[in-house]
Amino acid sequence: MKIKLTPELSYLIGMWTRRRTKEGLGVEGGKEIQEIFAQKLLEQGLTTSDRLLSDENKVYFYHGKYRKFFQEIENEKLERYKYINEYSANYLAGLFDAVGGITEGGVVYLERFGGIDEMLLMRLGFPVKKMDGKMLIGRPKAFLLFIRNYTKLFANHPIMAVAGKRRRRKVSGHA
Repeated sequence: MKIKLTPELSYLIGMWTRRRTKEGLGVEGGKEIQEIFAQKLLEQGLTTSDRLLSDENKVYFYHGKYRKFFQEIENEKLERYKYINEYSANYLAGLFDAVGGITEGGVVYLERFGGIDEMLLMRLGFPVKKMDGKMLIGRPKAFLLFIRNYTKLFANHPIMAVAGKRRRRKVSGHA
């Protein structure tokens, strides 16, 4: 069985990148993250519910080929996700759902980031700035618009409704 990269797998790889478990192929984190990861695994047919293992803070399953595939894609992510497309949007949505957040002031950020994440975001046109152990994403409205259709954890966040709206410029004309 040859595994092909799909946008849906890109989302899972994005989540797994910064929240991976030591055992098997899975993620650590709160209930919401675990549920989203497990649901996506089952939807994609990567495993069955009886092979899915979980405890208080992680959900995972064992599959050597998929683990190796996820690792290969992770190692090649600068090359795999260098274009503005559905694959990179899904990957960033998964990464954002796993370790991202939005402050009350609308600041979009990632925690648990690496230098490659920074380079990937910059290559895709999202400048970043590091502050207080977080990577703040420049052009937050554009970033949220880019991942809006793929994020699961932040899909109903109030700022997502605002991200898609364009502001009309006030033009002071001469009569």
